[in-house]
Amino acid sequence: MYAKYATGENTVFVDTKKLPIIKKKVRKLEDQNEYESRCLWKDVTFNLKIRDIDAATEAKHRLEERQRAEARERKEKEIQWETRLFHEDGECWVYDEPLLKRLGAVKH
Repeated sequence: MYAKYATGENTVFVDTKKLPIIKKKVRKLEDQNEYESRCLWKDVTFNLKIRDIDAATEAKHRLEERQRAEARERKEKEIQWETRLFHEDGECWVYDEPLLKRLGAVKH
């Protein structure tokens, strides 16, 4: 990644090839809710890993179409979408348990 300054100078901001790989800590797919991100995107992710871009694109398309259909159905039935981890703040969505809030709960 490069940084371009107002002066026109271009410098390396972050060299991603030198960063350590940090494995994410997530629950197993079978322990996740059907609407959690890894569950929703598993077919897209799998196909990207095996470098099948056409299948990944198709999986993404199916997911997005399913989400649109579900949104239409909720609208027709006047069902409010219930969020678990975010709340709406004006035009923005705010995560309910941000890292700083969780760190503040830790007593040293």
